[in-house]
Amino acid sequence: MTRGWRAGAAVLASALLALSAPLTAAGPASAQPIGQPLPLVGGGQQHLELTVDGLTPRVVTAATQEVTVTGRVTNTGDRRVDDISVRLQRGEAIDSDRALRDLPGQATDTAAGAFENVSRRLERGDSAELSVTIPLRGAGRTLAIEEPGVYPLLVNVNGTPDYGSPARLTAVSIPLPVLSVPGGGPAASPKAAPPEVTILWPLLDERPRALPTPATDSATLLADDELADSLAAGGRLFNLVSAVRTATAANPQLLRSVCFAVDPDLLETVSKMTEGYRVRTPAGQFVAGKGAQAAADWLTSVQDLTRGHCVVSVPYADADLAALSRAGAADLTQLAVPASASITARLLSVQPVKDVYWPAGGTFDQNTLISLASTGPATILADAGHLQKVEGRGPYTVNVAQTANPVRALPVDSLVSDALATPNSQRAPIAGTTGVSVQKGLAALTYRAAFDERVGGRVLITPPRRWLASNTELDQFLSLAGQLFDEGFITPLPLDQAVAAPDGGTAESLSYTTQDSSQEIPTPVTADVMRINATKRDMLDAMAEDNTTQVDPNQLLAPMQYGLLRGVSTAWRGHTDGAANSVAFVDDQLDALRELVVVNNPGRPYSLASGDSPIPIKIDNGLPVAIVVRITLSPVPGLHPEPIRDMRIPPLSSASQYIQAEVARSGRFTVDVRLSTPGGTQLGERVRLELNSTSYGIISVAVTGTAGAVLVLLVGMRVFRRVRAARAGDQKPSEEIVDP
Repeated sequence: MTRGWRAGAAVLASALLALSAPLTAAGPASAQPIGQPLPLVGGGQQHLELTVDGLTPRVVTAATQEVTVTGRVTNTGDRRVDDISVRLQRGEAIDSDRALRDLPGQATDTAAGAFENVSRRLERGDSAELSVTIPLRGAGRTLAIEEPGVYPLLVNVNGTPDYGSPARLTAVSIPLPVLSVPGGGPAASPKAAPPEVTILWPLLDERPRALPTPATDSATLLADDELADSLAAGGRLFNLVSAVRTATAANPQLLRSVCFAVDPDLLETVSKMTEGYRVRTPAGQFVAGKGAQAAADWLTSVQDLTRGHCVVSVPYADADLAALSRAGAADLTQLAVPASASITARLLSVQPVKDVYWPAGGTFDQNTLISLASTGPATILADAGHLQKVEGRGPYTVNVAQTANPVRALPVDSLVSDALATPNSQRAPIAGTTGVSVQKGLAALTYRAAFDERVGGRVLITPPRRWLASNTELDQFLSLAGQLFDEGFITPLPLDQAVAAPDGGTAESLSYTTQDSSQEIPTPVTADVMRINATKRDMLDAMAEDNTTQVDPNQLLAPMQYGLLRGVSTAWRGHTDGAANSVAFVDDQLDALRELVVVNNPGRPYSLASGDSPIPIKIDNGLPVAIVVRITLSPVPGLHPEPIRDMRIPPLSSASQYIQAEVARSGRFTVDVRLSTPGGTQLGERVRLELNSTSYGIISVAVTGTAGAVLVLLVGMRVFRRVRAARAGDQKPSEEIVDP
C-alpha cells in the first residue's frame, strides 16, 4: 500500500460513485450475452441460458463494500433442470492485454462466495430471476480483493438436468475494475508518464435512409421513418450527442480528447428533413414524415457541439472504399471523398481534419491506399494488428509503392476499441449485449490508464461505427474517462494534433487478409453499381443544358451517383439484401428517366405513296435537358433505309425526323423503332409502326417496263408482217398481164 494509491482512492471515490449504476440501462439492449454452450454428461444440448442485467457497482472504489449481480436464467434445453444455484467467484488480476481479451479463459477460483438458490425446478422454456451479492473483503466468503486491478468475475450457475448429474450449466465472465480497495486498502495512482488519449465519437446512422430522386424533384424521400425516432429524445443518435454535451459541459479536457466522426449523408438527410419530407410505407406508398422538428433540434445540437472542435468526415454514406476500389469505380471514390468534406464543412461550419480515413475493419487493401494517396497525403486510423513489421512509435510511415504522396498510419488501440464492440455492432446486436460491451470498455480503459506496464504512449479509441449503447452506458463511459483525465491517469490528445505530429516510426505494410476482403460489399452488388454507373455516364454524355430550362445534366443525375454510394455503404456489410435493394432503387429511378424519351406512336398506319417516300418518326423528350438520340429501325424485307443521323431533342418537347428509305414492295408491313443514346443506352420502349405502301417499287416497274417493251416489239413485228404481205399482194396481178 502506497501513499499515492491512497490519495488516488480518496479523490476518485466520490466521483466514481456515478459508475455504480447497474449494468442494465434504459434504452435498447441491456443484458449479458450467453456464454459458450457447455456439454452435458452423457450428451445432450445446452440447458440453461444466463442473461446478466445488472452489475453494481461498475467500478470499485474505496466506498464500495460489496458487488451485486442481477440477471435471469432460462431453461432453453430439451429437459427439466432441478436445483439451480448461482455464486460469484473471481480470478487473479489481469496482467496482459491478451488475458483481458480472453476473459472467459482466465482461472476464476481464487476466491468465491457460497452458492445461493435460484430455483427449485425449471421446466423447458421457464425462467427465474437471480440476484447474488458478495462482499469485496472481510470475514467469511468474500472476493478477497486486497489490491487494485481489473479482475475476472465469474457468474457461475449450477443445476441438475433430468437424467443427468449436478454440473455447471452456464457461466458468464465480467471484468471488474478496482481502482481502490475498500476499508483503507491500497489505491491505484497515475503512471509517471500518463497515456495520451483520443476518443473518436461516431455520429453515423445505422443505415442510409435517403432515396434518390432526380434533382428536379424537390421532395425528400426516406426509406422509413426510423431516423426520426433516432434523432428524438431517447433515440440512439440523440443519446450520442446528449451524452457528450452533458459530460463535457464542465470538463474541457474531455472535450479536447473527443473528435466527432460524421457522415455527410446523414447530415444532409437531417438538414432536408427539417424542410419536410416523406417516407415510404411497407406497401410502397409515401406519407408525410414526423421528424422535422427532431431533425432541426438535433442538427442544431451537433452544430453547437462541433463548433471549433475536431471533426472527421467519413466518405459520403460511409461508402466501402475497399469494395469500390476492387470494382474499379474510381469516379465514385473520387465523388465520395471530396464531396464528404465539402458537405460537412457547409452544414457544420467547421473544416474536417484533412486526409484522414477511418476504414471499416481497421484496414485498407493496397489498391485503395494507392487511390487515396493519388490525391494527397493519406493518414489511416488503422487497427494496430494490421500493421506489419513496425518499428518506432506512431504515426507510422507505411511503405506503399506507386504513390506520389505519403501514406501514414495512426494506430487504433484495439484493446479498448474492441472491448466496446458488441456482436453484430453494425446493426442490431444480440439482445442485451451493449451493457456488457461498455463494461468491458470501462475495464479496458481502466487497465490501460492504470495497470498495464506501458509508460506513456497514445491511446486512440474508436467505438463501433454505429454504436448501440444506451444513454446511461454512454454517460458511464464518458464519466470514467473524464475522471481519469481530471485525476491525471490519462491526458487528452486532440486527433488533429496526433495527425499533425511527425512520424515516429515505420511499418512495412498494412495487411489486408482474405477475411478482411470477405467483409466487403460483395461483388454481385458492386457489379450492379458499375453497370448502373456506366449507364448514368453514357446518358450524361448524351445530355446538354438548354437555355429554356437551364437545368444542368450533372445536377439532374447526381442523386443517382449518391444513391449508388448509399448502396455500397459499410452499413450493409453482412447485409447483402439491404445493399442490393438500395442499388435496385437507383436502377429503377434511372430507368424512369430513360423512359421519358420515347417514340410517339400515331396509332395508325403510315401511307407511303412512292418508293422513296420518307418515314416520319416523332420523338417526345420529357427530360428537362436536351438529349441526343439515335434511331434504329428493325430489318424488314423490301425496306432499305438510308443512314440515319443522330438528332438533338430539346427539353420537354418533341421533334420529328423523316427517314429516307427505299420501298421495294407494296402492301402493309411493320417496322420496329428503337431509341438509344449514341453510346448505346436504350431510351424508352420499342415502338412498332405500321407502314402501308402503294408504290410498285423498282422490281414492279422493271417488270412492267419489260412487258411493255415486249408488247411494243410484238405489235411492231405484226405491223411489219402485214405491210410486207400487202406489198406482196400488189405485185401478183402485174405478173399476169405480162406478154409471154
